[in-house]
Amino acid sequence: MKYYTREIWSEEGYQRTAGIKARDDVDAVLGDMGFAALDIEVPAADREHQSTADKLRFHRDLSRIWSECLTPVGSGDVLLIQFPIVNHSVLLSRCVTQVRRRGARVILFIHDLEILRTAIGKRVSRRESLRLRLEEESLLRNCDGIIVHNSSMKRKLSELGFSAGKMVTLGIFDYLVPEAGFSTAEYEGPVVIAGALRPHKAGYAYHLPSGIPFSLYGVGYEGEETRDVQYFGSFPPDELPEVMRGSFGLVWDGDSADTCSGTYGEYMRINDPHKTSLYLASGLPVIIWKEAALAPFIEHYHCGITVSSLEEIPSKIAAMPRTEYDEIVRSAKRMAERLRGGFYTRRAVSRALEEEL
Repeated sequence: MKYYTREIWSEEGYQRTAGIKARDDVDAVLGDMGFAALDIEVPAADREHQSTADKLRFHRDLSRIWSECLTPVGSGDVLLIQFPIVNHSVLLSRCVTQVRRRGARVILFIHDLEILRTAIGKRVSRRESLRLRLEEESLLRNCDGIIVHNSSMKRKLSELGFSAGKMVTLGIFDYLVPEAGFSTAEYEGPVVIAGALRPHKAGYAYHLPSGIPFSLYGVGYEGEETRDVQYFGSFPPDELPEVMRGSFGLVWDGDSADTCSGTYGEYMRINDPHKTSLYLASGLPVIIWKEAALAPFIEHYHCGITVSSLEEIPSKIAAMPRTEYDEIVRSAKRMAERLRGGFYTRRAVSRALEEEL
């Protein structure tokens, strides 16, 4: 039997971000592939006001919830867990150990890993370092298979001492959009920026190059609109593909327009930003940082362009013939069909099931 864990939760504000979109899409594909859902009711946690004793009790209670939920998983079964779990727990590895002792295989589908951010220079306290060892490192070593974003993430985890033989690469996140049309791709349209726009996360969005229009969609924008910069507010993930209008979607991160810098920017060397999938599934080609892990993918499938700095964008777009742009849009729409159908999730999971990891 094939199982997957489905965490049932809601939190104010998430309905207007992509915070749960990627997880929901993986759930949908797994259901289509014949996996049975094990529903886990995620308890609320007010960690900011919890005492140390309260936090320890929370981890214990969460571990009990997971152990009870995983009771049906036994010998010969496969269990897929999307990681990290919604309420981080240092005791999850113990639950996985119990399942594997019963003869089941456990596969992790990675969305994010904090240990990779620490690997690129993010400073953490000794207490945080201990948490990461208990929560992330122990689980990565204690599972049978790991679905990672791309070859860069696989290489970095290998450098950190994790078995490359366990890993299967996803390629790019799918983006399921039920019965929705494409965004309008306009040759001379604005460059679209979608996602979290708070200054600490997307400082670059407050230093955009002049001479080209930008359209912003997302939560937390604190800048002023100008003739070249328009802010359209936030929309649920399934609605964005129909409301965005522009020539390209920008995949950038960090606080600088010169390069992708800082912890968030450097992380693009390793991860697959979900907004890339949003743009492509919407039929918009992308502009992405030349050193991003996904840049070779975009170049290979000819569904966007790469730049070293945001200042390159106006001249690159101005020099692009209409015929070339139209071909890139056609490539983006071909990729959209894959992403909307769950092609990459289905392929990665199938490979993880087939291989002797």
